[in-house]
Amino acid sequence: MNNTFLKCIPSVYIPVKNLEKSSQWWIGNFNLEFVVPLKPESEQAILKLGDGQWLHLVKTRGDQTTNFISQKDGVEYDMFSLTFEVREIEKLYQRCVKNGVKIEGLELRKGCGINFRFYDPDGNKYDVNENIYMHRTEFEIEKVLNEMFVSNTIEV
Repeated sequence: MNNTFLKCIPSVYIPVKNLEKSSQWWIGNFNLEFVVPLKPESEQAILKLGDGQWLHLVKTRGDQTTNFISQKDGVEYDMFSLTFEVREIEKLYQRCVKNGVKIEGLELRKGCGINFRFYDPDGNKYDVNENIYMHRTEFEIEKVLNEMFVSNTIEV
């Protein structure tokens, strides 16, 4: 029996300047759907992720992001505050490139799978991960690694 009191994270809150623009960006790039319709007087938009969690886009004043400064090997950098788990990361990566989403850091993390980072229109930084070693066959792993890292056959 698990005695942990905190069981999951059903909602994440993201600061945005323009609810309509941000909502359409998330819907257009990641196929998310509204939990409730967005109204002109709304202070937040609620979008539903694939496993049911809610992404709350919260209207803020000024420039605010979820990013924070971290440090690795004495070098400071903007750190993301959340990682999205995905399937078929090569398709998502291709879609982001095609749609002009600001992306960086495509990498293979031993034991963790494939990751890359992306930014939303407000400058919030996110990480994306697919643990290909858990969710794919050896043949599929070889194919996706070749496609994304060796032959660079991802179409744009």
